[in-house]
Amino acid sequence: MLKKRPLPSYSDGVVGIYTETRTPSSFGAKRNSSVPYDLDALVRLFFRSCSVRDQDYEVSERLGFTCSAKICTHNIPAVKPGMKAVIGATIYGIAHIDRTNTEMYLYLEGGVPYVDAR
Repeated sequence: MLKKRPLPSYSDGVVGIYTETRTPSSFGAKRNSSVPYDLDALVRLFFRSCSVRDQDYEVSERLGFTCSAKICTHNIPAVKPGMKAVIGATIYGIAHIDRTNTEMYLYLEGGVPYVDAR
């Protein structure tokens, strides 16, 4: 008989994954990638916060970015480094991703709060 593994719990919040808008505004200005309404939504996922270990800081230093946060969520192959992650009212850049068969660990850089300027 197969052992039943408990399903992972992602109960720390919801993260929105966005790509930068490629089309310019109606008058030709470049879009502002620091506000969510100038980004294209890809997916919204529940996540679990992970502690950033010393090994993670070493990896981030070696790859040339500063790790501000690390989260774990379902593995979605369409999510790539360079995209944006929005948690609450804060926008992070996705600097690096470690994947397993079922999960992905997002290493987030930055953490810029935004104000809705519409």
